[in-house]
Amino acid sequence: MKKTLLFASAAVLLCGCGTGSKYVVEGHIAGLEGTVYMFEGDSLIDSAVVEGGKFRFEGPADITARRTVTDSREGDAQRFGTMFFPEPGTVSIEDNPDAPAGSTRVTGTPANDASSAFRASAMTLMDEYHREGTSEGRRREIEDELGGLPRKTAEANRDNAFGIMALEGMAPTLSGQELLDRIAEFSPGMQKSRELAALRTVAAQRLKTDIGQPYMNIMQGDADGQIVTLTSVIDNPANKYTLVDFWASWCGPCMEEVPHLKQAYDKFHGQGLEIYGVSLDNDNDKWLGAIREHGMGWVQVSDLNGFDNLAAKDYAVQSIPSNFLIDAQGRIVAKNLRGEDLCSKVAELLFAKSRNAPARKHEHGLTDIHRPEHHATPEIYSSMHIRDASDYRIFIRCGEASHILKYRKKRLSLFRITKG
Repeated sequence: MKKTLLFASAAVLLCGCGTGSKYVVEGHIAGLEGTVYMFEGDSLIDSAVVEGGKFRFEGPADITARRTVTDSREGDAQRFGTMFFPEPGTVSIEDNPDAPAGSTRVTGTPANDASSAFRASAMTLMDEYHREGTSEGRRREIEDELGGLPRKTAEANRDNAFGIMALEGMAPTLSGQELLDRIAEFSPGMQKSRELAALRTVAAQRLKTDIGQPYMNIMQGDADGQIVTLTSVIDNPANKYTLVDFWASWCGPCMEEVPHLKQAYDKFHGQGLEIYGVSLDNDNDKWLGAIREHGMGWVQVSDLNGFDNLAAKDYAVQSIPSNFLIDAQGRIVAKNLRGEDLCSKVAELLFAKSRNAPARKHEHGLTDIHRPEHHATPEIYSSMHIRDASDYRIFIRCGEASHILKYRKKRLSLFRITKG
């Protein structure tokens, strides 16, 4: 974030909570009438009558809690709803004249101020991103800035609950150890929160799925209800690498990844790539319909339990799409490969395997790289030194993207270009 977010010290927060300090919520939403309700999760905490658009709550402060205020209860139509943190002090909930209709601004205490600042920064960047005339170069910078907001926010708010919320946002991108390290940076008062406890559980499970760790078997049914185990796929001699892909038919980003999955599968299946799709769908017809509609012709399994899927829990999947690339020895060699990165990584690994095969000799002593079977794809171009077979550079074209995988600065005096 571009400005420092002010927050109270851990000592003040802990003292306030421990001595029974209270929070006060003062709301003013123009046009709102009737009753508003306060929830923590699904539990109703309190209610208040709205008079002239104004309402008020108060109660014992809890620096680790998150609550919502809404005018809807038990399925009624909602006209107003917002989240707030019941920290010691006065929390103001009011219309935000600088935001779209229906938006509110929540301020007055550290976590609430941080939340509002985060939202304002993100909305400013997104408005600029979509503005006509914004250059592609600037859009790439904005993507980086948006991607870095959760990290900066978590670092600036280790003493309040919004910092934990920011960490939750970036948690899917962290390894198990990285997540544990981030959790340890929070103040003693925050360590007591349910949310950090849940993240510790995720981190402990994720340690089992970090790169270099052995895979965990999955046993779920395919479209015909027949159990297909992940072990049976990995142990198939034809498969050098298996991508375990967690997805769902209702997940937009998952479906956006399908063309890249198909591209990698079409190019590399004959060379040893298999995909083991694990759907987090609840609806059998929608699951199978998506497979047919998008031509996802690789292994597909599901227990139709959504995010309660046992495999998703074993692999600490918090968001989808998520994937894990596993080699023939059963070790996780990469994870969360998106877009062209999947094609590039598989090509890199398959080429590395091919280098271990016997080389061919040409006249004048030139050594050529052994090419893998079904060498029409991917397009692999290599150049090698006449006397030193370890000195080379490799270009791989996968779709429209070209990638330099290796490069030695030594000038090549004599080389042969081979298409593998």
